[in-house]
Amino acid sequence: MVAVIAAAGLLSLFEAGCQSPLDSPSGEPTLQQSIAAAVDRELASLPEEVPTLTTTQPPAELEQALAERREELDAMGPATDASRTEVDLGADLAGSVQQELAVSLQSVITTAVENNLAVRIARLAPAINAEDIINAEAAFDFVLFSNADFTKTDEPSTVPVLGGFVLGTPFSADERYRFETGVRKRTQTGAEFFASTDLTRFRNNAPGIGLLPDPAYTAAVRLGLTQPLLRGFGEPVNTATIRLAGNAESRAVAQLRSDLLNLVEQVEVAYWNLVFAWHNLEIRQWLVNVGVEVRDVLDRRREFDTKLAQYTDAVATVEQRKANVIRARRRILAASDALKALINDPELTVGSEALLHPVDSFVASPVSYNLRQTIVTALDQRPEIEQASLAIDDASIAQTVADNARLPLLDLSAQIAYFGMDEDSSDSYGNLFDAEFIDYILGLRFEYPLGNRAAEAGYRQARLQRSQALLGYRQAVQDVVLDVKSALRDVVTNFELIEATRSNRIAQAENLRALLVEEETLAGLTPEFLNLKFQRQERLAFARQEELLALANFDQSVALLYRAMGTGLTMRDIDIEVVGEPRADDMPSVAGHAEDR
Repeated sequence: MVAVIAAAGLLSLFEAGCQSPLDSPSGEPTLQQSIAAAVDRELASLPEEVPTLTTTQPPAELEQALAERREELDAMGPATDASRTEVDLGADLAGSVQQELAVSLQSVITTAVENNLAVRIARLAPAINAEDIINAEAAFDFVLFSNADFTKTDEPSTVPVLGGFVLGTPFSADERYRFETGVRKRTQTGAEFFASTDLTRFRNNAPGIGLLPDPAYTAAVRLGLTQPLLRGFGEPVNTATIRLAGNAESRAVAQLRSDLLNLVEQVEVAYWNLVFAWHNLEIRQWLVNVGVEVRDVLDRRREFDTKLAQYTDAVATVEQRKANVIRARRRILAASDALKALINDPELTVGSEALLHPVDSFVASPVSYNLRQTIVTALDQRPEIEQASLAIDDASIAQTVADNARLPLLDLSAQIAYFGMDEDSSDSYGNLFDAEFIDYILGLRFEYPLGNRAAEAGYRQARLQRSQALLGYRQAVQDVVLDVKSALRDVVTNFELIEATRSNRIAQAENLRALLVEEETLAGLTPEFLNLKFQRQERLAFARQEELLALANFDQSVALLYRAMGTGLTMRDIDIEVVGEPRADDMPSVAGHAEDR
């Protein structure tokens, strides 16, 4: 009966062992089916043939009307290609003249990928997990073992008496030396076998009795095997730790990709923030310069038609603009330090007072996109999707192991041993294989907890965790689709805002130009006229600021779109590098403080 049970168990487990690790027991959906269903669910409402669109800008009738003066209007105002304003950066925190360092977008991205501390930490994780794989595989390595022991016996013992004659001696005294060595190995089916040899030296010390031979050397060679037949049988169960460790390594690589994608996005956003901060300072400085001219005109007219209140109002306006310059200068310093913290250049630390000066200008090129293809690319490239897929595989592996744990414990053990004895150790090994003394051991071990509640609870838990992982994958797909659509809408919206804000800036430039023409023909400049000039300067500066902000937002939204699609590294020609050994500057110093370099 036991043999029938064992054979049935072996047959069922061999069938289970032939299944793919991604197949699910109990007729549940496989991993591939679950992934396909989650993706199809999000793409079901989109037709197969979605047209490729290009970001457009609404027609600007004003620009067409002012086309003849467009070059003149573009040169008016602050922060234009034709009109640059010198800015005063003041002294740095060390009291020295503020030093500037020109940087390009590609250079800061490359430096950040190489030196960013968070990325350097993440780059070590796959190598750490790779060691876990080796550690799990090492469970199936050969193991060399040795044992040595010495036993000395000196104790009284009972003796038989036959016909009044005492047989033997009332003492038991001997010395026993034993040495054993061998190898054992565990296989991926769950079996464990060993081969060993041992040599025992026995010497009798009891008085009144003699043994032959004395001393006696007993040599033995043993071969043994233990094979689980039900619980613990099969490659899927015994290699689960290796597969989980492999998934952990893949998850670490995916996390590294995610960290790099986020870093590239953050660096690009920080770079465009710095570009805007420099332009903003230039705008604020321009307002001060043109405001001082108006204030000086009012100062010279105080003896004619300018009231004190009108002059002090002009002075207050200029001082307010100077205050805005100070605030704008502070924003440049903060933006520069934020970028330096991200790139972590060992030659340009955050503690350095060198101010980063971007050399790249805003880019306002149209972007072509296909909604369906953009979503498909994101689902294929985003590391979050890969991590969610690995979580399902982890849960499936755990479910397979938990399902196997519900089976009874039925282990087959077999052992054969050859013995030889002589008064010399070499001779004892010499007659070892004369086949005169052979031991055979064959056994079955059975165990099954009544009710089996722990194993059943573990299996139900594993199934619930797999369902949880499947839902997590669906949520990851949904989050990626939402992220892509949000980023794409931002790109489209910000591109349209560029034209709207440009038209506003051109209109404000035309208003100021008309006022300046009127100023040249006016016989006398009244305080009211100069106050209007103040207002139009402010409006032009604000319009230019809004235009630059729209340009910054557009370039930042493009960076966010590349990150949402998972293509930010490809766009910047960045390859993932996994560090196998820590760099010297990653190690702590003697004082125990982590170095920045």
